[in-house]
Amino acid sequence: MRTSIASAGSMDPRNEASAARYPVPPGEGGLAALIRTLGFSCTRCGECCRGESGDDPLVLVTPAEVREIIRSDGSRWEEVAEPFPCFIRHGESGSHTFEWCLRRDGDRCRFLGEEGGCGIYTSRPWICRTYPFVLDEGDLLVFPCPGLGTELTAAEAEALATDISARERFEREEEDRIRSVLARTPLPSGRLMIDGEGVKVLHG
Repeated sequence: MRTSIASAGSMDPRNEASAARYPVPPGEGGLAALIRTLGFSCTRCGECCRGESGDDPLVLVTPAEVREIIRSDGSRWEEVAEPFPCFIRHGESGSHTFEWCLRRDGDRCRFLGEEGGCGIYTSRPWICRTYPFVLDEGDLLVFPCPGLGTELTAAEAEALATDISARERFEREEEDRIRSVLARTPLPSGRLMIDGEGVKVLHG
């Protein structure tokens, strides 16, 4: 999600300038066919979980995703997520941000293991499940990744395409909820978090 809900199109905060853009072929199976042509297999290198390219490894998450991690991991909310660090000014003394991101230890996701494995793999957020791909206005954005170009089967491509499409629907629904919150809730002063559940005042 962009830092302005008005321009929200994807919850992937990475720099789109580094992504290649491919039109998705029309018709059923077009996305899967494109993915199979591009090729991909996760190498478990962990580069997308670290700031290898100068980008912070920011992984945006919704309240529902945070709660799923808490359920599976046993962590507290503040151990899992922190406010997305880009704030927008409103009024004379207010600022707000949209959504949460997974907490980091320095330049790496705090759930990245020393050997490169993911500590929350079964409950990982949509961004992690579908990286390096994301749909954006009918196109497929493909971010740099060592796993690209690796052959995959038709079934694997179809499964990945299903996840990518499900992520797009999930994000669109969350963005609609945020728009609904903004439409009915005056923004008070202070530092605020705005997510699909409402407006929260941040302390500290």
